[in-house]
Amino acid sequence: MAKNVSALKRGFHYNPLDRSLGIYLNGLEVHNFAPDVGRIYYVNNITGSSSNDGLSWGSAMDQISTAITAVVAYQATLASGNEYIRNSIVVQGTSTAYTNLTSLAGYTDYIGIGADPTGNGGGIARIAGASAVDAIDTSSTTVRGVNLYNLQMTQLASGASYGLDVAGAMYRSRLEHCGFTNNTTAGIHIKSGGSIVIDDCHTDSDQFNSTYGMLIGSTSASTGTFNACKITNSYFHGTTTAVLLYNNACSNTYFRNCIFDGGTHGFQDLGNDANGSAFYVHLFDCYGFGTHSTTVNTSGIECTNNHTKKAIGCWENADGNAFNYPDPPDA
Repeated sequence: MAKNVSALKRGFHYNPLDRSLGIYLNGLEVHNFAPDVGRIYYVNNITGSSSNDGLSWGSAMDQISTAITAVVAYQATLASGNEYIRNSIVVQGTSTAYTNLTSLAGYTDYIGIGADPTGNGGGIARIAGASAVDAIDTSSTTVRGVNLYNLQMTQLASGASYGLDVAGAMYRSRLEHCGFTNNTTAGIHIKSGGSIVIDDCHTDSDQFNSTYGMLIGSTSASTGTFNACKITNSYFHGTTTAVLLYNNACSNTYFRNCIFDGGTHGFQDLGNDANGSAFYVHLFDCYGFGTHSTTVNTSGIECTNNHTKKAIGCWENADGNAFNYPDPPDA
């Protein structure tokens, strides 16, 4: 990079803040090559600082929440309609878990680098809550365009908690290769959602058991929709129910190649599909285990309506009795 170091009178100058390259002549910028991209913030809770700008590993921020504040401030400077430019927060796995989050910046990738999040201990990019505190709690706000990669949401002490608690709604977001561990209420709770992709994730118990692996909606009332969502290649465990879908309409939503390992129910569908098959949730090539009963469609997989239309090529284990759901026709 060529530039006049003392006064930038001529030559090139790279601005790490907006990642632009400027051409200077007699101290004036005569041209600028500015990429139309968002910012990347780096986070390390060992070497970082809350006063750093986070634009390189050498000036990393200390916590994910610090970077979220910076992203939100940057998004506020963008022209209306241009706030959808994606930003990234890169999180280094260390010996210490990151503090819990009470908000998420939308249209942002959260990328953990380090050990695999299916394990336990140092080196994982972990977000942890204290006793009875969620690892990530977005409250009643609506979350859009949030992508979580290679992160673990965990609990360091017993107490009612979620790994990810979306008590409002989540849209057009992705959870990929993430772990939700030791959260005693549920690993994942999404009250209402749409166009969510969950792939290669797991909800599990290492020190503390979860009542639900994944809770969609509520446990007592209709709360919204869960439309156009795709959940694949994932493992869900809960001492009561691995995945509970409570009275939410599920148009164009499916689970594929998933395991539902529950104490009472594996996959329990109490979905609001009274309007017909267009609102069915579908299961393909899944396995469900539960102990609620020993008959078909009662334990491992329990669907409110038309279970043979909803579960295709699946196995249900009802307290030791295995049932094979209809196989798809040969191609």
